[in-house]
Amino acid sequence: MNKKGFVGVIVLALVGLMLAVGPALGADPVKIGVVGPRTGDAAATGKAFEEGIQLATAWVNAKGGVLGRPLEVVFEDTAGAPDKAASGFERLVTRDKVAMVLGESHSSSALAEIEVANRLKIPFVVVEAWADPITAKNYRYVFRAGPSNSGVVNETIAKWVQASGFKKAYIVAENSDWGLGIAQLTEAALKKAAIPYEQLVTERKSQDHYTELTKIKQFGPDVVLAYVYGTGLHYFVAQAGEVGLTPKAVILDGAGPPSLWPDYWTNVGDYGNLECFVSSMHEKVELTPLAKEFRENYVKAFGKAPTDYKSRSIYDAVLIAADAINRAGSLGAENLVTALEKTDLLTTRGKAKFGMEKGGPEYHQWMPPMLVIQWQDKAQTVLYPPEAATGQLKR
Repeated sequence: MNKKGFVGVIVLALVGLMLAVGPALGADPVKIGVVGPRTGDAAATGKAFEEGIQLATAWVNAKGGVLGRPLEVVFEDTAGAPDKAASGFERLVTRDKVAMVLGESHSSSALAEIEVANRLKIPFVVVEAWADPITAKNYRYVFRAGPSNSGVVNETIAKWVQASGFKKAYIVAENSDWGLGIAQLTEAALKKAAIPYEQLVTERKSQDHYTELTKIKQFGPDVVLAYVYGTGLHYFVAQAGEVGLTPKAVILDGAGPPSLWPDYWTNVGDYGNLECFVSSMHEKVELTPLAKEFRENYVKAFGKAPTDYKSRSIYDAVLIAADAINRAGSLGAENLVTALEKTDLLTTRGKAKFGMEKGGPEYHQWMPPMLVIQWQDKAQTVLYPPEAATGQLKR
C-alpha cells in the first residue's frame, strides 16, 4: 500500500470512530436559548426549568445530539419583567447565536418576547405562558407547546366545576395579562353553565387579602377560582383559612406550580389541606412511556421525585426543538418553522402537534392534557378528568 492509500485508511478509521461515539467531540455545539425567571417571585420556575434542561440535553446528546453535533442550552433570566425578557431574548439571538428560543412562564414577558421573535425572525416555542394573545396574534415564528388560557378553562376548569356540582363560584384574578385573561374566559364559561358568580381583581404581589376575603365570604361561594401566581397565592390560601372561608369553600389554584413549590406548606401550614390546583403531572398518572422514563431519570439525577411540572414542560420543549432541527437538516429559521409545523412527536405529556388554523389562539398551539389535583393530607389526589382520577373530592 502506498503512503497516500495508508493515510486514506487512517482518515476513514478516524471518521468511523467519531461516528460510533455520537456527536463529534470537537464539533461546535448547536445552541438553543431558554428564557424564564431565575430570580424574583417565580424563581422556583427557573429552578424547574434548569432541572428539565439538564435531563433533556443529556437525553438528546446520548442519542446523537442534533445534526451530528452536541446540543447546548443558554438560559437568560427574565425575572418576570417584560423589558428584561425582551432584552434577554434579543441577546440570545444576537450574542449567543441560538437557533431557536424556548421557555417563559409569565404571559406579560412572553408578549414582549414574541415581538422580538417576530422582528428577528427566530422560532420561539413558548412553554408555560398561558395568555391567548401569545398565539392568537398568529405570528409565523411563534409556537406554544403548553397550556393556553382558553384551553385550560374550557377543557379542564369549567368542566371540573360542573362535574363537581358547585353551586356558587368566586373568581379572584391578579392584575396581569394571564390573570385578567383567564378570569374573562372563566366568567364566560360560568355564565354558559348558569352558575352564579362574583369576581374581583387583586394585586399580584399582595400579602394582605383579608378585606377581599371578607367580601368573598359574604357571597358564600362553595368554590373559589384563584388566578394568583407566585407566593401571593400562598398568602391568599393561608388567610382564607384564617378567616374561615375554607374548608367550607374549596380553593382551586388556577396556575398550579405555586401549590407545588417547596415553601408552599411552610407558608400555608394546615390551611393548605384540601386546596386544589391544575397540573400536567402526577406520579400515578403517566400518559406515555417517556413520562415514566423522565421520572426515573429525575430521581436518579436529583434524589427526589419531581413536583413542579414545569421541569417536564421544558423537557418536552427541548425534545421538540431537537426533533425539529434534525428533521429540518439545517439551522435556517424558515426550515425550522416548517419542521415545527410538521411536528408529530410523542412527549411525556402525549403527542405534540401544532395547530395550523389561523384566526385564533389555536394557531401554532399544542394544548397538552391537564389534571385537577387536590391536596389530601399532603398527598396529591387526581380529581379530574374522570378517566385519570385516583380519588374523589373532599370538602
